[in-house]
Amino acid sequence: MKKILLYVFALAGMMALSSCSSNEEEQSAGKRPIVFGSVLADVYEGRATLATNLGGSIGIMGYLYTKDSWTGTTETPNFMYKELATSANNTTWTTANGFFWPDDNTKQLRFFAYAPASAFAGSNGVFTTKATQGMPRFLGYTVPTNNAEQVDLMFGESAEYLGTSTGGVTINFHHILSAISFSLSANSAGTIQSIKFKGVPYEGTYSASITGGEWTVSPVPGTGANEYSGGLSAVFLMIPQTLPSTAYLEVAYTDGNSNGHTLTYSLGGITWQMGKKYDYTINIAENTITPTIVAWDTTISSEVEL
Repeated sequence: MKKILLYVFALAGMMALSSCSSNEEEQSAGKRPIVFGSVLADVYEGRATLATNLGGSIGIMGYLYTKDSWTGTTETPNFMYKELATSANNTTWTTANGFFWPDDNTKQLRFFAYAPASAFAGSNGVFTTKATQGMPRFLGYTVPTNNAEQVDLMFGESAEYLGTSTGGVTINFHHILSAISFSLSANSAGTIQSIKFKGVPYEGTYSASITGGEWTVSPVPGTGANEYSGGLSAVFLMIPQTLPSTAYLEVAYTDGNSNGHTLTYSLGGITWQMGKKYDYTINIAENTITPTIVAWDTTISSEVEL
């Protein structure tokens, strides 16, 4: 497994002067800066291309609240909200603003993070506001119909940390989509022309939680809406869900004699779990499709050091 060490940090001293106001500088005097670093496992980055970084950007949300009072429903991201951390070399990461531990043993903090930040910052989906109570929710995400534009979305959560903490903070990232791939059986003589998903719900809302989060899927699309097409090498990054009876696969292929055929496979009742990868084996000789769950790294450990 390839891993790369990434650092995300809020700089103090001279390097912080360009991003902090004089008031912030006064408040930071004598306090410890929060420094972010992460270890990244192999992930998908559209069309089955393995990524070696978190996409050049991550976003962080931080909650500050009275010790032992966490409910997950009344708190707001009052400490950090969509704080962007970027890197030119995917090794050293820097936030635009300086953040410091409050040095108060009556307070606690909890962090959520998402990557790559660019995939969460465009017009495809929106986060709940800074004033919204509860853990972050990413509203109205639509799976892009262009397979090359589908991105491996990741989210992470931390435990609670005292305001006087001196050790590192760990954020565990995980894949929040389902990866769907295809392969051709060894006894298949022929060529796959196209693979299409039809009747698959494609829009939903991701709700973060301290145990990993979940998706709420929008109603079943109309006929022909957001049809997903690709070839045998494509990896589709879809919203986790239990598929409705209207969902199915359509595979067009030519056999060994160059005759054209279409194979359909019902997806109704099948569950795609978050962070799982499913491989569908196409057998041209038997005119069948067989699904298999295959390994996909689901946890990315991220350390936040003081």
